[in-house]
Amino acid sequence: MAFQDHMLVWNHAALKVLDVRHAVIRPGDGLYGYQLPANVFLYSACGRAHLVLDELEYAADKCFVCHAGKGTFLDIVHVTETFEYYMVYYSATMTLPCRRELLRLYKEDNPFQLQYGFAPQYPIPLFLRIEQMMREWQRGGQLDKFHVKALFHQFVYELMKQLQTQGGTATKPNVAAQAIRYIDERYAEQVTLHSLASLFQCSVRQLQRLFKARLQLGPMEYLMQVRMQNAKAMLRQTDAPLQHIAESVGYSDGYYFSRMFKKYVGVSPLLYREQAQPKEHRRLNPSRLSRFPIGSGRLRMYSRIDDENHYQYKDGGVPPMYKNIKAMPTVGLMLCLLLLLSACSAAPANQVGPGSGGTNQAASQSAPGADSKQAIKPDSSVTIKHMKGELTLERRPEKIAVLDSQFVDQLIALNEQPAGSVITTADKTPFPEYLNGKLKDDMKLLGTKDEPNLEAVIAMAPDFIICTQFQEKMYDSLAKIAPTIMMDRNEDWRDSLVTIGKIVGKEKEAEKVLNDYNEKTAKLKAELTAKMGGQTVALIRPRDNNIRIHTTAHRTAAILYKDLGLTPPKQLVNDKETSSMISLESLTELNADHYFYLTDDLFQKLSEQIQSTAVWKNLNAVKQNHVYPVNATLWIGYYGPIAMNLVVDQIAEALLKGT
Repeated sequence: MAFQDHMLVWNHAALKVLDVRHAVIRPGDGLYGYQLPANVFLYSACGRAHLVLDELEYAADKCFVCHAGKGTFLDIVHVTETFEYYMVYYSATMTLPCRRELLRLYKEDNPFQLQYGFAPQYPIPLFLRIEQMMREWQRGGQLDKFHVKALFHQFVYELMKQLQTQGGTATKPNVAAQAIRYIDERYAEQVTLHSLASLFQCSVRQLQRLFKARLQLGPMEYLMQVRMQNAKAMLRQTDAPLQHIAESVGYSDGYYFSRMFKKYVGVSPLLYREQAQPKEHRRLNPSRLSRFPIGSGRLRMYSRIDDENHYQYKDGGVPPMYKNIKAMPTVGLMLCLLLLLSACSAAPANQVGPGSGGTNQAASQSAPGADSKQAIKPDSSVTIKHMKGELTLERRPEKIAVLDSQFVDQLIALNEQPAGSVITTADKTPFPEYLNGKLKDDMKLLGTKDEPNLEAVIAMAPDFIICTQFQEKMYDSLAKIAPTIMMDRNEDWRDSLVTIGKIVGKEKEAEKVLNDYNEKTAKLKAELTAKMGGQTVALIRPRDNNIRIHTTAHRTAAILYKDLGLTPPKQLVNDKETSSMISLESLTELNADHYFYLTDDLFQKLSEQIQSTAVWKNLNAVKQNHVYPVNATLWIGYYGPIAMNLVVDQIAEALLKGT
């Protein structure tokens, strides 16, 4: 773009300063892989270093100024003298109405995305402007920020005047290089073709064309390649559970990850791990042995000793019964034990309706010692539709094993008790505080959602099992233990409650729970509408050194936006993706009036670090005390009526205080 055209666009744009920062880098240190969250002017006041903008490298000696657009990767390397610099983050939008020719110039050669750097001939005027901007920005008042905006225009004018005089040249960013580096470093986040194109301010078609010209494959194919290579490395080199690996490479659904891995690699993740790991490592792999002893009512911790096939309790207790078993696979042992238990039982068999591939028919025997008075008349049997087909129950189950802890909430809401359940792992306690006193002390612990303990399930002798797609791989084994249904853990809790009401014969009680919730939220919705006046509310969560924002499609966020009619920021309106990851700096653009801030023990330290930053402290919502810390396990992990009612209560307490 010619300089005059360049200035035409600058003249017509609406400019907004987002942040002003000052930093110092000592010799031997550096800044690596920092992706700019907004357009930036960088001014170095002293020192020597090399500035790398994507693939362009500049030698900065004392006074130096450079510019780069949002999404550019910045590295500051080869620092040989203490390097002191300022960064001004800004956004630029074209105001309407606007001449068609001007819009064409903006779209074809966006000056706010250009990369350039030069040593100004007259550095003092630039330094004085940017140093004054820093002082005014730190004061933080609205008049001070208005002054910063005026100073920014003066800074850009002085810079452009010197750039024109010195004949500096600008370079378009290499979008493909930016996208590749972004994927390499952010593959664990939710990345879509449209989000990449939006980030680098180009069309989807243009991004695909540039990507294929450089790598001969598309962006999503490359993302898949990076994710699977990292997953393979973790499977080879660690004993991490499959669900943890899935989440580490960007898949919240372990089952979907397994399908994609098999499609890409040719074998399942577990088979790949078994084939890839050295034999001696396989014998040590604790994922092949459950972490919970058979029949244990409490969690026990293990410490490994030198004998590679033996474990013991840290408190010196008796080792688990499977410690010396080598030849017989664990699942085979469990099924043998199941047959032994069944043979010894005098309980009569009850017919179970067709499941998926007949697996539930093999599980039609009732639990040993079951009370026959609970049998339902033939015309009162219930058929449950689930993810594996249909299951007909002729009797009300008495000993239910729950392999996804959110359904514990739903059972208790109907005044029912699970006989055994998996636990949560995000907090220090197995179950959140709101369930204290509601669970029986003799409830069996069955491992975790990601790693259920099949031995413990067999030992408790359930007459019914509730699992989700997280246990897809072991569904057939579960169905041989007892009648099993696979529920969708992302299904609306109201629909799940109706299903569980049918299972335990409490459909009327389920209907009452739903009616009470609807009446409660309808009343609160009216109060919030009158109080909030369209103020925006966001649900956010610190995660993996970034911020996860939950969209209108997220099941808990739906309470805010659908049940209670609150207003989301426009960036959160999405009916497909339930969440996305943004940088801390991008919260400035989100700019919600109120934040519900999800925390748990796992990310407590990260949460504290975020809240200590200047970016966080400068958010309007933070300054106005409109940030409400809430427990992530309660809000997201326990998706049932008791938890959701408590969530509604916390929303009311936060937003209606003082009324």
